Amino acid sequence: MTSPEPRSEPRRRSVAVLGDRILVAPPGDEERRSRGGILIPATAQSVDRKGIWGQTLGVGPHVRQVDVGDDILYLPDDAIEVEVQGEPYLIVRERDVHAVGSTRRDGATGLYL
Repeated sequence: MTSPEPRSEPRRRSVAVLGDRILVAPPGDEERRSRGGILIPATAQSVDRKGIWGQTLGVGPHVRQVDVGDDILYLPDDAIEVEVQGEPYLIVRERDVHAVGSTRRDGATGLYL
């Protein structure tokens, strides 16, 4: 009788963002809760179309205006919610980004976050 093979850890994969997509860290729970304390998912339809800010974690090869580490303003209903190794992330197309907050100075408006 042979002994069972030891279980190996789940294989970890790297994630590559494709095309004009941007991988975004979802906002903290405090930004995604109603005043009454109800948790609102990132993909929930917003009647007032309120934009939210998120930090960029990865960009596809065809993204031109956003770099990793930038904060981007987007509408929650334009984002796709994904889970990678149990952690939630969002994917947004570059055309759905309405503003970029970064430490770079090119094209700055003079407003700061």
